[in-house]
Amino acid sequence: MKATTNLHRVRFLAILLVAMMSLLAGCGSSGGGGGSSPGTAETGSVAIFIKDGPADEFAQIWVTITQVELLPVSGSPVVIYDNPAGCTVDILDYSDEDFLLKIHRSVPAGQYSKIRLRVTNIELVPKAGSAIGSNIEVKLPSGKIDLNPRGTFTVTSGGTLSVRLDMDANKAIHVHPSKSGWYIFRPVVFVDIETGYPAAICPKLVHGTITSLNKNSLNQTTGFTMALENGRGTLDVKLNSETDIFLANGAFGDASSLAVGQEVRVRGKMDSSGALVASLVIIGDVVDVLGDVTSAVASNVFTFTPFTGEELIGNYEVRIDPAKTLILMNCGTVVDSNAIQAGMVARVFGKAAGSEIRAVVVILRTKEVKGEITAAANVSGGRQLSVLQESGATADVFVPSAVPVYIEGDGQVSASYLTVGRQVRILLDPKIASPLTAKTVFIEGQKVEGTVSSVGAGTMIVDGLTVRVPAGATILDLRSGCSLVPFSTIKAGDEVIYFGLETSGADFEAPVILIVG
Repeated sequence: MKATTNLHRVRFLAILLVAMMSLLAGCGSSGGGGGSSPGTAETGSVAIFIKDGPADEFAQIWVTITQVELLPVSGSPVVIYDNPAGCTVDILDYSDEDFLLKIHRSVPAGQYSKIRLRVTNIELVPKAGSAIGSNIEVKLPSGKIDLNPRGTFTVTSGGTLSVRLDMDANKAIHVHPSKSGWYIFRPVVFVDIETGYPAAICPKLVHGTITSLNKNSLNQTTGFTMALENGRGTLDVKLNSETDIFLANGAFGDASSLAVGQEVRVRGKMDSSGALVASLVIIGDVVDVLGDVTSAVASNVFTFTPFTGEELIGNYEVRIDPAKTLILMNCGTVVDSNAIQAGMVARVFGKAAGSEIRAVVVILRTKEVKGEITAAANVSGGRQLSVLQESGATADVFVPSAVPVYIEGDGQVSASYLTVGRQVRILLDPKIASPLTAKTVFIEGQKVEGTVSSVGAGTMIVDGLTVRVPAGATILDLRSGCSLVPFSTIKAGDEVIYFGLETSGADFEAPVILIVG
């Protein structure tokens, strides 16, 4: 198959077939009894957030959402978001932060069993050089996707639930069963349901228009209400003495500059009432670019090269205000300018003029080492790895025993899986300059498709390979919907897609299995 060399948007007709992944073990924590049935006067709040992990084959994945409903154990669906025109989101823009779709503040208290998502369109932009190119067919379940958490969940009177829809693009790509050289994209979504507004949820800059201002007895602005785009309702924003206001002219100001009708972008954390406590309010438009930091800060400036496909091209000097520019590590850890070092990835928000960006926010990603393990040994206190990176350079990294190790997107595993030949992504501890020390390790998992020939106790044979299925594995039957099923459901002759790692004692260990035929 000839690889594509240019980024292009591929528009697909929605082929209305069902396939959807739901909840992993540990998600949907608000289950059990209690609560009145939907339809009573008692209500709670439900917030819908969207995020995604990185995708190997795509630069952008645009999803148009027209409706989100909660399906009660009994009674009629409760609409959380409804907009026939839809809200179109590039889900890959939210791998490190969350997109706030809607907060509905009057959801009937009671027990619910499903989340229904209506999607009218998915558009894919393959990465340059992607082996898939445009040979991919999108399958949508009649525009209606029912997400089935593990057990019911409860909206309590006066309480709040945060629902995070995590779309996994890498698990959505499958070999086409009837078109040689083609692939199928079936949306795969994990759901996490938590009480309140967890600190782990990190809303990206929220964009909207100020509809009203809140004033104190001294006529000082203490907050405002903003209308969100695409019919997503309103959001209350609270200001405090720590809130920075970035003006349309690129300078910092104060809350007296805020006015009804202004377009604003707000960053902050949700409080228990569902208001956004702002650390930053930006008036007017700003550039938002992701790229490589190419130098440390000197005289309040660092150099920066945006990634291919970003709205700015070339090399830039990024100017920071040491007293005002907000510098964050990952989601919400405030750091100073000394944390900005060459080799890091940064997202820069600000005003661009010529070859300079005047930064209002700089969000740093933890430095990482990515590549193939070429040497691995147990040492005092952990494991020592040598990793051959894509650049050709080798990095030696110490992995302390307490550091978590995950299959990328598929759950935690033992550090014993860090062996020669594995592809890994290692997030480094920014507090330890030398030696390079891991904070988190991700192993690149494998995806295998095949036909089951026999099933035993905790194992199955797929195309001659012995696949061990650990206790607690997530197994979804996609043949007639999307059902979370036990391992005993799998029979000889079933077609499956499984995800995991090669292992000792078997050919493969698979914590996630999809039954597709």
